[in-house]
Amino acid sequence: MTENVTANERAIKASKSTEELNTFLSEEKQHILHLTGKILNRKITESDDEFSIALLAVSEAVKNYDKARGEFWSYASHVIKSRETDYYRKTARVSETEMQVAPEVFSGEQSEDERDGTLVRTISEKTAVTVNTNVRDEIESLSEKLNGFGISFFDLAECSPKAQKSKTACGQVLKAIFSPPPLLEEILKNRSLPINKILDREKVSRKLIDRHRKYLISASLILSGDYPEIAEYIPFSKELKQMTGETE
Repeated sequence: MTENVTANERAIKASKSTEELNTFLSEEKQHILHLTGKILNRKITESDDEFSIALLAVSEAVKNYDKARGEFWSYASHVIKSRETDYYRKTARVSETEMQVAPEVFSGEQSEDERDGTLVRTISEKTAVTVNTNVRDEIESLSEKLNGFGISFFDLAECSPKAQKSKTACGQVLKAIFSPPPLLEEILKNRSLPINKILDREKVSRKLIDRHRKYLISASLILSGDYPEIAEYIPFSKELKQMTGETE
């Protein structure tokens, strides 16, 4: 289908730069709202936490997409569902089996008017789920802080470490940043990473620090700030959070 091919090509183009990604997300906002509503089987608005989670999920999907994965929106649907499930687990301990989605949601063939009854419940009313509304506030607050460093919130999808080896190495860098005496004040003052001091503390690659600079700065701000929901997505966050408590 031409529409799907275009979506695939636009997603690949969006993966090339932050500017292209932000344009893609802006232009596809209504589609993301509708698709997320289909997955959750209820109406979603821009003010809902679920929309913020979906935006992050689509950003992640754009970064990791290639044509071997099939149609982009089919692939993105799986990522959205996975991230929404993670979110509900963290905020309400909802099991994955409570998010049941019809196969056609992932087929890439979706009608804007279609409301299929087989997109059965997201959360059973019996669970009496109370959704944590802090995520959206955290994202807005963090986005404002990141802007001062020339970093977009959506940069995190592009610069976050993917391989376990890279995640572990970034964890070492963050450990160096928060080890006493902490280096956070230098980061806040200079709007950059004190690379030489980090290398004195931990044996990591300078190239890795350069490659994941935005992620490392963002993770430092998240771990040292009041962002408990977002911090859950940072590897080794509990150990690093304990260090920030020790160094405050």
